[in-house]
Amino acid sequence: MKNILLLLIIIMPFYSFSQVKVNGVIKDDAVSIANANVVLSDHNNQIVKEVNTKQDGSFEFIISKGTYTITINHEDYELFIQQFIVEDDLQLKTILLEKKATILGEVVIKSSGNLIKRKLDKTIFSVQNSPIASTGNAFDALKRTPGLILKNDQISMLGKSGVKVMVEGKMVQLSGEDLKNFLATLSATDIKEIEIIANPSSKYEAEGNSGIVNIIFKKSKKDAWSDNISLTHIQAKFGKQSFNNNFSYRKNKVNLTLSTGYDTGLTYIDQRIEIAFKDEPLKLRTQQEKNDKIFSPRFLFDYDVSKNTKIGMQYTGSFVKTKTDDNSTTELYNFNNEIDGYLKGKGKLDSRKNNHLLNLFLENKMDTLGKKLVVNFDILKYDQDMANNILSNRYDANYNFSNIDFANDTKTNQSIINYNTKIDFEHPTKFANFQYGTKISFINTEYNTNSYDLITGSPVFNPELSDNFDYQENIQALYANGTKKINDKIQIQLGIRTEYTITKGESKVLNQINNNEYFKFFPSVFLSYQKNDNNIYVFNYGRRIERPNYSLLNPLRYFVNSKISSQGNPNLQPAFIDNFELSHTYKENLNTKLAFTAKTNAFGIIFDLDEKTQEQLIVKENFYNNYAFSLTESYQLPIFSWWKTDNTLFLNYSVSKKTNAAIDAPLKNGFEFYGSINNLFTLDKDGKVIGEVNLWYNSPYNDNLYKYSQASSVDIAFTYKSLLKNLNLSAGVFDVFNSSSRKMSSEINGVHQSYISYPSNRYFRISLNYMFGNDKIKSEKRNFGNEEERKRSN
Repeated sequence: MKNILLLLIIIMPFYSFSQVKVNGVIKDDAVSIANANVVLSDHNNQIVKEVNTKQDGSFEFIISKGTYTITINHEDYELFIQQFIVEDDLQLKTILLEKKATILGEVVIKSSGNLIKRKLDKTIFSVQNSPIASTGNAFDALKRTPGLILKNDQISMLGKSGVKVMVEGKMVQLSGEDLKNFLATLSATDIKEIEIIANPSSKYEAEGNSGIVNIIFKKSKKDAWSDNISLTHIQAKFGKQSFNNNFSYRKNKVNLTLSTGYDTGLTYIDQRIEIAFKDEPLKLRTQQEKNDKIFSPRFLFDYDVSKNTKIGMQYTGSFVKTKTDDNSTTELYNFNNEIDGYLKGKGKLDSRKNNHLLNLFLENKMDTLGKKLVVNFDILKYDQDMANNILSNRYDANYNFSNIDFANDTKTNQSIINYNTKIDFEHPTKFANFQYGTKISFINTEYNTNSYDLITGSPVFNPELSDNFDYQENIQALYANGTKKINDKIQIQLGIRTEYTITKGESKVLNQINNNEYFKFFPSVFLSYQKNDNNIYVFNYGRRIERPNYSLLNPLRYFVNSKISSQGNPNLQPAFIDNFELSHTYKENLNTKLAFTAKTNAFGIIFDLDEKTQEQLIVKENFYNNYAFSLTESYQLPIFSWWKTDNTLFLNYSVSKKTNAAIDAPLKNGFEFYGSINNLFTLDKDGKVIGEVNLWYNSPYNDNLYKYSQASSVDIAFTYKSLLKNLNLSAGVFDVFNSSSRKMSSEINGVHQSYISYPSNRYFRISLNYMFGNDKIKSEKRNFGNEEERKRSN
């Protein structure tokens, strides 16, 4: 016995020397999380230790030196996994868990809820905590999202001309009015948060001249079902109604979601153009009444084949029928600036757009350390049929009929088919965490246009305005990202993406074929330095490409009236964008960002004006390079426990240099200022009445050929949780002073012109939302493939 004790005394010091202590604390923002399950696994995925956190959120392990993976589970929070190396006693940084959102349950916005969270590579906006953002549709939510702004009825990113929109990690490849219609069918009551990725890494598609916005829906819990119904009425000059329903079911290995949205109603749009021709100036005003009927179903089915393998499919559809009545008046002036006559036009546009997207996916977790394979296969089918009838009569100065100026009937069909395969790997190692993958995409699009001249009273086929245009595109891409934590303060990510593109455009009527082929590299760099718990510095760089929409490549000429027409350009080339950003975050509340963006071989709208015929032709050309320098300040401030505010200041200086000497127009440079103040008020002690008052201002600014006027908006809204369980009422007035529209003006070929549109941005909205079922709903979030092509289908 004495010998055994002596042996233990000799061994114990060596054993203690090989053991180390690991401590940590788990929190939700500032609140400690008790009873979270903390599991420690070794490099062979074998469980070494397992504990639950104490009341203060702390935990402790005594283990041998080596490489470990920590996994944290809690029924109210997202799963947390992290790998680390232990060589000495280690005090882990505070681990922050993200709460799971539930579709069912009381939608009460507590004063402690944060509207904005800033991470190293993105900003996260909590839609569910905003009365303005959470009670309309996805388009309304994007208008409220920090860093985004409404410009000419399109969502743009500060300092950039547009955004790419993803839904649950999948790119929505629509643009313009099609994208807005799609977003209008997504109920904001189903949205948890919106991620704003200003400078995406090489993992993301290289397409797009700006950042990415990712819409994330609320998640559901296991072994439950729920149904969420919302009704909304919008009243501007005319009224619109929307109905949305979201049904979710998850039990055992099955996850099912069925979502439908239906919008109907009228929209009034007032557009005004002035062109100062030397001998015959004109002023055109077009008043449109659009009657939309939009139906958008979404079906998702996931099945857990095993613990580590999941398969599934998703169908997303969009069916849009639009009837538009145009009434236009063109005032024609003589050289003395006296009215010389009028053009009175009437137009009827019937449009049908059907969009089908089928996604099949497989996800396999290859081990417990995070190695994962995801395979996506997508089929996109997009069809548009359009019939456009225009009649324009000419009158003298006394409104006496002179003659029929223009009469035309045009029927157009557009069809797009896209096959896409995308494979992604996540491969964490001791040295670094790697991501790599590939994508192959095949696209075929066809435009058929038949135009008929109606001036004689009988339809006469016009071959000059008719065309059959085919466009084919093949993109093959490879990417690789590596992320390494150098030490406790420095983390670096390097990425490279290659894309090989082959295109062919053929106009069969014009007997014109345009081929294009290019191989490009798109690198990305991400470097972060965490000086301490309060100060984080981030530098990132990314290169991107902006390809023209398919329709812009079609050489067909489209007439608005005898004076104004537009035409595609099959010779358009892609533009390339280099983005540099340096940012500093202080206490997660104050963020400062310096950015430089260089856009080369850029293309834009050119108004080609003919003084002799007094005609305007709208075309797009590659004609400039643009360089922009910007400073952004964002700050969140809790003024009182019941009043929170987040503020943004943005200053941008833009310089453009002409690359096409044939463009006879001066480029405009200058400063732009934007400021916003968003206020959130908790109006009662129970948090059942929440108010929001937001305002923004955008100064006049120059952008290449154009000068834009100032714009601003004031929005006021509130949400009320009624005594009837799970029934919520919200109401608000938006763009109170009808001041968000901008006038754009330019001078081309010595001719000055201006344009402004009023798309009914001022309106009143009231919404009811009711949820029933089981309040323990949980669904997995996953990414998809096909991340580029639908954007350009407009």
